[in-house]
Amino acid sequence: MNIRPNDFVLEIGSGHNPKTRSDVLCDKFIEDNEQRGGKIVTDRPTVEADGQFLPFSDKAFDYVICSHVLEHVEAPDLLISELMRVATRGYIETPSEIGERIYGWQYHNWVVNLIDGKLVLQKNKRNSQFGQLFHTLALNDKYWKRFHITHHHLFLIQYEWEGNINYVISDDEDSVLDLKCEQTIEHLLNSTDSKKQNGFSVILKSMIPRKIVSHAKSVLAKQRIRKKTPLEDILVCPQCKSKVLWYEQDLHCNKCEHRYPIINGIPRFTHTSTGNL
Repeated sequence: MNIRPNDFVLEIGSGHNPKTRSDVLCDKFIEDNEQRGGKIVTDRPTVEADGQFLPFSDKAFDYVICSHVLEHVEAPDLLISELMRVATRGYIETPSEIGERIYGWQYHNWVVNLIDGKLVLQKNKRNSQFGQLFHTLALNDKYWKRFHITHHHLFLIQYEWEGNINYVISDDEDSVLDLKCEQTIEHLLNSTDSKKQNGFSVILKSMIPRKIVSHAKSVLAKQRIRKKTPLEDILVCPQCKSKVLWYEQDLHCNKCEHRYPIINGIPRFTHTSTGNL
C-alpha cells in the first residue's frame, strides 16, 4: 500500500486485526465476531458504521483501507461511492474467484475479479463444492498452508486506486475468469511468481502466534505519531451527511433528526432513533 508518512488513514472493516498504519477504525459489527477471526480491536479512535453509509465528511481522509469487506455488502456500488467520497486514495482487497471457489464463504454476496485493471463484480450464486475441506487443510496441513502463503496472490484481489475506482457490476451468469485460456493462466502464474521472492519471510511471519502479532501491531500503532484530527471534526450523519451534535451519551443530527448512541466511548451509527432529545 502506497501510504505516505503524513497520510490520515481510515480502515473499513478493521475487525480483529487492523493495520498498524490506520488512524481511525470503522467496523459494522463491534460485538458480533461471527464473520471474523477474533475479538474486535478498538485500540484507537473507532466508530461502528455500515461501509455503505459512512459517517465521515467529504475527503476527511487521505487514504482508506477496505480489506475483505466489498464481497460482503448488499450494494457494492454504494460502498465504492463512499470510499471515493471520504478519501482521495485507497486500497481494496477481497478473495479472488479462485479463493471463493476453493474455500467458499456462505456469507459472501459477491465474487470479485481484476480484469485489465478493472474490478469486475458478479453475484455469488454458487456454494463451495469442497465444503470445509480446504479451511481444515489451511489450519492443520503445513504443506497446504505453505502453498497458500507462497501463492497467496492466486487467492486474493489486491487493488490500489487514486481519484477513482475502476469497476463494473456484471449481470453475466458465466465467470469472467477464463481458466481455459493459456494467457489467463500465464498471467496468474507470472503475477504469483513475482511475489514469491518474499515468500520465505511471509512463511516465517505466519509461524508467529496471532496474539503476539496483534499485540505488537497495537503497540506500534499507539507509538506512531498520528496526525491529530479528532472524530468530532470529521463525523457526519451517515443518512444525510450533515454535521452531528455531540452529547454525553449520543450524537444528534438536526437536519434529519436521527440520533446515534455513544456506547463505551464508541459512536454507534448502526443504532439509530429519531425524535427530540
